[in-house]
Amino acid sequence: MGARRAPTLLTRHFCLAGIGQKNLKKCGVLPAPPITDRARPGTTMKVKTIQVLWHAKAESTAGAPKPAPVFSVDFDPATGRLVTGGADKEVKLWSLGEDADGNADVTHLETLTAHTKAVNVVRFSPGGDILASGGDTGEVLLWRRAPDGTKNLHGDLTSWKTANTLRGHSDDVQDLAWAPGGAALVTGSVDNSSIVWSESTARGLIRLEGHEHYVQGVAWDPQGEFVASASGDRKVNVYATTPRSKVPVDPTQLGGWCKKLVCQKEIRRAVGTKGLLFQDDTLESFFRRLAWSPCGSFLAIPAGVHREPHKGEEHATYLYQRGRFARPAMRLPCVAPAVCVRFSPALYQKPGVDAPATPAPERADDASVKETEVKVNEEVKAEGAEGADTAVREGAEGDVAIPADGGAKPASDAEAAVSAEPAPTVDLPYRVVFAVCTTDTVAVYDTTKETPVAFVSGLHYATITDAAWSPCGMKLVVSSSDGYCSALTFTESELGKVLAPEEVPEHIAHVLPSRRVLSSEKRARVAAEAAKAAAERAAQTQAQTQAPAQVDGGQTKRIAPQPVDPADGPKRIAPQPVDPADGPKRVMPTPVDPAAPVSVAVGEKRPIESADGGVEKKPQRIAPTPM
Repeated sequence: MGARRAPTLLTRHFCLAGIGQKNLKKCGVLPAPPITDRARPGTTMKVKTIQVLWHAKAESTAGAPKPAPVFSVDFDPATGRLVTGGADKEVKLWSLGEDADGNADVTHLETLTAHTKAVNVVRFSPGGDILASGGDTGEVLLWRRAPDGTKNLHGDLTSWKTANTLRGHSDDVQDLAWAPGGAALVTGSVDNSSIVWSESTARGLIRLEGHEHYVQGVAWDPQGEFVASASGDRKVNVYATTPRSKVPVDPTQLGGWCKKLVCQKEIRRAVGTKGLLFQDDTLESFFRRLAWSPCGSFLAIPAGVHREPHKGEEHATYLYQRGRFARPAMRLPCVAPAVCVRFSPALYQKPGVDAPATPAPERADDASVKETEVKVNEEVKAEGAEGADTAVREGAEGDVAIPADGGAKPASDAEAAVSAEPAPTVDLPYRVVFAVCTTDTVAVYDTTKETPVAFVSGLHYATITDAAWSPCGMKLVVSSSDGYCSALTFTESELGKVLAPEEVPEHIAHVLPSRRVLSSEKRARVAAEAAKAAAERAAQTQAQTQAPAQVDGGQTKRIAPQPVDPADGPKRIAPQPVDPADGPKRVMPTPVDPAAPVSVAVGEKRPIESADGGVEKKPQRIAPTPM
């Protein structure tokens, strides 16, 4: 099944902690002996490139299928199943487990075939009840769980079916992200724009413009206030409503919320610096997949660059604190251009802390936040409050007109309005773990140190495209354009203890994926119970209308037919004789006077009159006389 020679690096397990930044830049390949973890000596992280045919090309040279690039991976937050999308136009579902040696292994479960071109991104909704997939056609397919026994177009049993198709982009969709409640999603495309969609109506609510190049990454704030997009034009746009508000869960209120959505900040360079912060369009990847932390505390942006005086350009990933976009809160060095950042959905306990203290909830109108928020001028405020003008972008036939955002450009005084003070150090009552994937390396960080917890290189022969964490927060799957995926398996001694639901601060517990899954399951149960009750009521109503008239003791009895009295029935009416005097009479003909003028009806021949006034006789035929 598409077996290949594994890299030499995979003959051992690797784990790296406490590495210095200078050494990190030089680590193209890890040393052969495993390096112990800082949490517990002797523990190692397991890494395995799973050699199965994830996606196959239709054409092959020697008769055997060839691996096709795997562009995206994601985990179902409800079931833990893995989904992949690739260049073979298919979406595949897998079960991730372990083999006899404890290494990661996968089992193919199902293939979803509805795309006509390559699938670039796959993402489950926060509740896990909807799967969204976007590709090169510019369309986004929404899949819902299908009832048992459902078959696809090929006649095979399937557990997912297409529910809606989102059409509005004129070119390839590169990335997508769900709103916290799952009522909306945002997509980024090669047409230089992003679109916010309503999941229930499958219609575009607003087109977010302002980029001059491909939009290669989008991210939605878990707390529902910010939407961010990254592009090849070397900037990141952060959108929010004016005044700031959270995205509603009620689908009927999404349109009004989107009318107030404007670009609040263009992140291009840090305040007080001259150089640009991000890579140009020569980046060796189709993607710049930025991400928010699961608690919404900060935004991680890949594809960064950093220049020191009298030094060359260095690759980096930047972390921005929530609401503080004037300058990065942290810069993470990378040995190659970073293309993707993915956060673990779990929160981890801090070392030496038994249970995190619950701080006061962050308020959007807090004075400290006001100092660093972007102040939009009155013109942009009025434009966002009144709603955006409708703009139609020419696209495929049948595209729906999608309103364009009124704030593609931030306020002219935005840079001056942002506080120039450096962002404070990230100090959370818990640890957040995330992975930074470059074109050929994977580095795992947490928020307590600037150095990586783990670092792996040499996994794939081609560029890494995407990554995803399992719901338990202990497994990381990385995809590559070489057609294979790798799995990194951690233990509690390496990443730390995952906080139990009751240990998570209440003001952020509702935004975590685990709580979203429970909410989605609860809504599904309520909907199922409501549908069942409605069906029972309909059945009872139908039974009452068709029930017999007599019921004794709850048991129906057969009603015997009763004889009908002939006197009460219909009577036959005998025919009555008709009086001849009352009937029609025959009119006798009356002789006509020969002297009276003869009337001739239309079309009738008139008699020929003779010279003396009489009627000329009809000429007779004279028989010939023999000679």
